[in-house]
Amino acid sequence: MRVRVLAVAAVLSLLPVVGGCQVGPAPPGPAVIRSGPPPWDAPRDAVSYIDKAGFERLPLDFSGPAPYTFKLAVDIAGQPVQLPPDIGVDRRRAEQAAIHTHTSDGTVYVEAKTTAERPTLKQFFELWGVRYDGKCVGDACGGVMVLVNTQPAAWDTPLQRDSKIQVTAKR
Repeated sequence: MRVRVLAVAAVLSLLPVVGGCQVGPAPPGPAVIRSGPPPWDAPRDAVSYIDKAGFERLPLDFSGPAPYTFKLAVDIAGQPVQLPPDIGVDRRRAEQAAIHTHTSDGTVYVEAKTTAERPTLKQFFELWGVRYDGKCVGDACGGVMVLVNTQPAAWDTPLQRDSKIQVTAKR
């Protein structure tokens, strides 16, 4: 009987240690919007950025009802900026945003849950974790020009199917 009591006491004494063990990935850090110069990697803990941009977290294998792509080119003071793969993708948690990249060729995928969703260029930069507004991209705050299919557009333009978007910022 005494051995059984000691065994139970030993197991109970381990519960705080075992109960404190983390299962799965650690909680993500906060989304930090970078205001320095490029290059800018894709955030590793993308779920914080997905939340900040106002998107629902979707499983990696999700494909919306009408997925599409567009091309995005970013130029800072005459220098092209490469879009990294996995913007809007959190591989550690197997989640993604409705807009995201897979490669560094400038192709951005839009896989929204409904065709009514209209993600914007501002949301894309929030997913990327890069300061972006009508005046600045990262540290380049000499003005921002956006062209969609060679036509001037608002800095917070909606992302359109098969479009070519050029964002140019001056220092």
